[in-house]
Amino acid sequence: RMDDAAWCAESAERALARLRSILEDGRLPEHFRQMQTAILFALRLGVFTDQARAAEAKAALLKSIEDRKHCLATGFLGSAFILDELTELGEAEHAYSLLLSHGFPSWLYSVDQGATTVWERWNSYTKKDGFGPVDMNSFNHYAYGSVLAWMFRHAAGIASDPATPGFRKLHLAPKPDRRLGFMKASYRSAAGLIRSEWHYEGEEWIWSFTVPEGATADVVLPWESKPAMYPSGSHQIRH
Repeated sequence: RMDDAAWCAESAERALARLRSILEDGRLPEHFRQMQTAILFALRLGVFTDQARAAEAKAALLKSIEDRKHCLATGFLGSAFILDELTELGEAEHAYSLLLSHGFPSWLYSVDQGATTVWERWNSYTKKDGFGPVDMNSFNHYAYGSVLAWMFRHAAGIASDPATPGFRKLHLAPKPDRRLGFMKASYRSAAGLIRSEWHYEGEEWIWSFTVPEGATADVVLPWESKPAMYPSGSHQIRH
């Protein structure tokens, strides 16, 4: 459907040009400059044409997160990819800080209130005040559950190569953090079972992973930047 693809590409270019046209001296309009979601979208969509302005926006995002003691201020739209964007910006430590926060609002705040599912509101129920307003109080609401995609893709490091559909070529790049301690994840892909498990023993990091039969994996270790190809089978790395 090449005609549709061309129309979508042209629409994207027009939208990006429109967004860039409202920048003020290369910056977001002033009332957006401290908003986590606005900054996230601008960085993710490549709105900034000047690297210095992009770096300035990134610094403002990190400051906003730190000022809120690693609590979110993103709503549904920004929460869906804030951890991914932080990680891709080289700030996986900040992503983990958000993941592991117990403040309000955060994922573990809801867990501390007794959550065993993902809620529509961070405080759909609290031990102090009970149930929230019934007109917006779903207790099975995936919007904030998108955090699980980040846990598979970055904490466990399991992802497919978008250029090779069907999981015949994997991209395995875990980003561990001692505060989490260990990670065990598996995914039944079209190519077979993919497994990734890591933990610490003293100062040593130990990672075991499985590449399905007939598949290969580009593996990027946490201390490296270039991938190495691994064949199917089970592998272990100690560092």
